[in-house]
Amino acid sequence: MGSPFSADSVSAQIENCTYCPKLCRHACPVSEASGRESLIPREKMARLGRLQSRQVPWKAESAESLYACTGCRQCTRYCKHDNEPGLVLFAGRAAAASRGAGHPRLANYPDRFRARDQRLVKEQRERFGTGGEQTSPVGFFPGCDSLGKGPTDVAAALELFARLGTERIELIDAQVACAGYPLLAAGYTDMFRWQANRVAAELRAYRTVVVNCSACVYAMRVQYPAEGVTLNAEIISMPELLAQWTPRMKPAGDKKPVYYHDPCYLARYVGVVEPPRRVLAKVSDLRELGWSGVETECCGGAGLLPKTMPDVADAMARNRLREVASAGGGTVVTSCGTCAFMLKSNAPTNVEVKDLATAILERLAGKRAPTGSP
Repeated sequence: MGSPFSADSVSAQIENCTYCPKLCRHACPVSEASGRESLIPREKMARLGRLQSRQVPWKAESAESLYACTGCRQCTRYCKHDNEPGLVLFAGRAAAASRGAGHPRLANYPDRFRARDQRLVKEQRERFGTGGEQTSPVGFFPGCDSLGKGPTDVAAALELFARLGTERIELIDAQVACAGYPLLAAGYTDMFRWQANRVAAELRAYRTVVVNCSACVYAMRVQYPAEGVTLNAEIISMPELLAQWTPRMKPAGDKKPVYYHDPCYLARYVGVVEPPRRVLAKVSDLRELGWSGVETECCGGAGLLPKTMPDVADAMARNRLREVASAGGGTVVTSCGTCAFMLKSNAPTNVEVKDLATAILERLAGKRAPTGSP
């Protein structure tokens, strides 16, 4: 099968889904959390087919279900044809946006994206004092949600780098804070390409870039090349970096139990499954959730679902933590700033959620990382 975005492939996948007996019905966390049959993968793909064939008009209300998807790829796990509904629906969003039929909650999204990106660059410099010359070939690109919603996790990562690293890893001072995935999810492929080229220019002097956003890792490794954008730097995720340092990790005190939540875009799109487990097992009593690894359940943070369907996105995060809460509670660790925010925001009182770097730093130091602003 060719690219999921080619016209022939899109048509074939829509046809396969439309005439399928709903084999992946149970695998869509959006339809499960919303309780809406109209949002199972088969129905969303069939709606895109009707839009393309002009059986229904390209209007915002007609195209709304295209945005009821995080792109988590769970449905693909159950597809006999290896269809990619998430990627096809994102292509459908691009068609909707080009026709003025985008989601009303994403109105003027490129302008909003640029304004947020600029604000986060300013906040990073104010919080962390960046703004000087590059001093290391290895840089840290936290991702927009880590910078905007989890700055203490960014501070913990920097402290962990200094504690374990063999060379300095600096927080990258750039004119961009986001790799552009939200633009892709909103259907603005031209703007995504524009942002990707800006990011590539800002990172060109680095040999290695460590990223703490699963969607950013996917965008940089997979979608940048697909759009003809070349990165000079090697892009590695936080768990891949920390896994290299496990021989130097010596936990303070007894190993405490933790559960690991796999971000969809790390586990299913780029195959980062073993490294975070190696890291956590070194300092903790690692336990697995019922659905983990490439079978992970989505927390609701991707695909701009928190903007288009915020209540459903929150319900998905609560669903993800229900297993731990029902077992009496515990600690859940994840390796994505977006996942960490979604899970923390929806955690019941007996469940604590931690970013991977923060969790490891606390286990090495034997105390909780600071919770205030850096």
